Amino acid sequence: MDKVSLKKLPIGEQSFQSLRMENRLYVDKTEHLYNLLNSEKVYFLSRPRRFGKSLTISTLEAIFRNQRHLFKDLWIDSSDYEWKEYPIIKLDMSVVGKDTAEILAESLKLSMNTIAKTYALELKTTQAPSMFAELINALVAKTGEPVAILIDEYDDPIIKHVSDTEKADANRNVLQDFYKIMKSESANLRFVMLTGVSKFAKTSIFSGLNNLENISMDEKYAALTGYTQEELEKYFPEYIERLAKNYSVSTIEALKQIKYWYNGYHFSTDKHVSVYNPFSTLLLFNAARFKTHWFETGTPTYLTKLIRRDWLNVQDFEENIKVSEDALQSYNVEDVPIIPLLYDTGYLTIKDSSVKNFITSYVLAYPNFEVRMAFTEHLLKAYSGERVKESLAIELSEALEAGDIDALISVLRPHFASIPYDVIPKVSEKYFQLVFLLAIRSAAFRVVTEERTNSGRIDLLIEIDDKVIVFEFKVDSSAEIALKQIKDKRYYEKFLTASGKPLKKILLVGINFSSIERNISEYLTEEIEP
Repeated sequence: MDKVSLKKLPIGEQSFQSLRMENRLYVDKTEHLYNLLNSEKVYFLSRPRRFGKSLTISTLEAIFRNQRHLFKDLWIDSSDYEWKEYPIIKLDMSVVGKDTAEILAESLKLSMNTIAKTYALELKTTQAPSMFAELINALVAKTGEPVAILIDEYDDPIIKHVSDTEKADANRNVLQDFYKIMKSESANLRFVMLTGVSKFAKTSIFSGLNNLENISMDEKYAALTGYTQEELEKYFPEYIERLAKNYSVSTIEALKQIKYWYNGYHFSTDKHVSVYNPFSTLLLFNAARFKTHWFETGTPTYLTKLIRRDWLNVQDFEENIKVSEDALQSYNVEDVPIIPLLYDTGYLTIKDSSVKNFITSYVLAYPNFEVRMAFTEHLLKAYSGERVKESLAIELSEALEAGDIDALISVLRPHFASIPYDVIPKVSEKYFQLVFLLAIRSAAFRVVTEERTNSGRIDLLIEIDDKVIVFEFKVDSSAEIALKQIKDKRYYEKFLTASGKPLKKILLVGINFSSIERNISEYLTEEIEP
């Protein structure tokens, strides 16, 4: 199918007005917005980056500007919504100056003056909070209507300095004084929507707005951003068909792969509401190629710093991570916990939930293949001092496919040797095992870590079509002892028949790391043929 004949995709388009004027494809979310407009009036929505927050804000802006012509053929146009123009205060906190608290305060003052001028108003006060209050009152006095406040990326001035507590706290204090104006002026407000990535407990969005409704994990709005399966098939059939033809597979198989790569986000306890990453999906259809599209737009630097701060064990990500409901609701800038932040930023998602003694807990995991693969690569770089050979994954893949352990070690030794001395924390078996695992993961193989057996735990196990490779790691010991442990504890027993015959080729690999050389010092292998 000719790409030219397809309706234009809204890639990178955050303006609802531009999107509609240019006749770009729009997945209709206006029924969700209608429900918001007809219930509470102060909302907070947390979603990962590039997940549709800004477009949601822009769509609400068009509604409050009474631009009904832009909504032709959309759900809200045929509803009973009462179209009416309201004065609007719209702020995008991702573009304000935020290097210091003083710069942030000046930026907010400039924003207030800029909005005032668009309504031919002149503010007399000179401090950001008082200017905010004055602007609200002046808009009400001029138009006779309450004000709609739309704040996108409310937390950006904080989260940009999340690894510098002093700066983050100073910016938070500025925002706290600014945002609390919305509470004192609530009688003059028609609607308030704030979006962001994180949920900082002490920011006044939570402590100051006592009528705030946090819809981030509300089942009713779990599909407010992102694409459901129904929406994917309804709005993108031609693109799905083009993708299938490009890979010479059926439409059914193409849909299966799209789901495997980009679906899996859950923003509530309702496991049936699963959404696709919208940005990855759009880039997939634009390029007609499966890639880690979302990740290639960049990982926030603050995440890398926090990962390095905590030296996360990737094995936690291979299994399900349990957290309390409170842990996901809010946290403090002074001590940002990495797991809830990884959920907020889209690297983990809800896979299950349970209620015990009236307390809800969640199980978190990678949402999909794209995140699993790309985040593994990112972690490998973080734990390797950003020194990862471009061909590493390919060379590892070829060695593992061939069952060539000599080649595997010859690829990994230079990688360990390239890691700067100051990157490696206290040398331990866990660290070497972690980097080893991440490297193997980058080659896209199914890896099981510390799998329990009736006699102990397997350090690392790889299953390939015709073979199984069992690894045991030691530090400052010997490969012989590592190999002996595999054999003595018969870690490979599950791959034997009842009569003791191997179901497939089994490779046993004992590896010893040297804390002095900070590398693989020796290894031994043994093969069990079927």
